[in-house]
Amino acid sequence: MKGLFNLVIALSIITPVTVFFGYILMDEGDQFTTEHYMVTGLSTIPFIFALLVKFLMSGVEKE
Repeated sequence: MKGLFNLVIALSIITPVTVFFGYILMDEGDQFTTEHYMVTGLSTIPFIFALLVKFLMSGVEKE
């Protein structure tokens, strides 16, 4: 179970970075708009949920 959480956390860290650089490549280096920041920020939500679930499940594995 610990390996699964590490995989989910790793993938959820990669997602916002990919979105951020994807927008740079798609817009050919143009200035960011509020949409770019919003989508990059929203793509961090899976990371927050993964950390929350890992925190809540951390006590279960010890018992």
